[in-house]
Amino acid sequence: MTRRTGLRSILTGAGVVLLAMTLAQASSADWKLYLAGGIGISAMEIDTDGQVPGPPVQIDFGGSDNDSSPLVDGALGLEIPMDELVPREWLLDVRLPDWPVRFEMEAAGLREYEFETFSGSETYFSEVKAKSTFFVNIWQDLPMTAAYKPIQYLFGLGRQPRVRRWLEPASFFVGAGVGFADMEVSGTSNLIQGSDDVLDFAWNAGVGINYALTDTVDLSAGYRYVGLPDVDADLLSDPGGVPFAGNPDLGYESEVHELRVQLRVEIWDFRSPWR
Repeated sequence: MTRRTGLRSILTGAGVVLLAMTLAQASSADWKLYLAGGIGISAMEIDTDGQVPGPPVQIDFGGSDNDSSPLVDGALGLEIPMDELVPREWLLDVRLPDWPVRFEMEAAGLREYEFETFSGSETYFSEVKAKSTFFVNIWQDLPMTAAYKPIQYLFGLGRQPRVRRWLEPASFFVGAGVGFADMEVSGTSNLIQGSDDVLDFAWNAGVGINYALTDTVDLSAGYRYVGLPDVDADLLSDPGGVPFAGNPDLGYESEVHELRVQLRVEIWDFRSPWR
């Protein structure tokens, strides 16, 4: 009798454990860790300004030019529902939506541009390399179903389940990030050469659209503006590399516009630590 009771207790305990594991697996996780990789086109518009004083002849450089380059990027990120950013007890009676907020560390590179700067008949050719950028980004996702609700109410369109099925996998995103850029500039003409390396503050801001291909894989496409540091390249005589009097330089001020496509894959999910 005792043996049967013990066996029954063991089987009951095992059943409870299995049930708890099943429920834990079936429950939706709140926080998600993901990896992302993307490609895109980076277009740089640049203004240059510089001067080599005489004697014998003063040379003024200046002008604007633009060029484009491919880029590649990769990121490690953490996705958290907005209503789980902090313990709910801290929010008192305020109820936030569960829209995803994504925090990520992103590295990008492969950007190389070529420009021309003119001074009369003299042409100065420059190569600008944004060898790498590193950003800490925050992105806010807005489900298209949530964005569509005001339209439904405004025009009295009803529930529209078919439209909701089309919109459910999609969302808008907006965000920004700060970090640094590692840049290299080199240039030459028949008379002058110059170069510089810069590691300095950089930032970015962008918008776009996400589309969930599966429960763990998302495809996104969007635009962003990248603010890169200004560069001042020291000008030397060419040939010879002899410094000019007054140590003149050629300044580069840039604006960067990028179109990117990115694939995001969830690698781990877990329950909110606030629960």
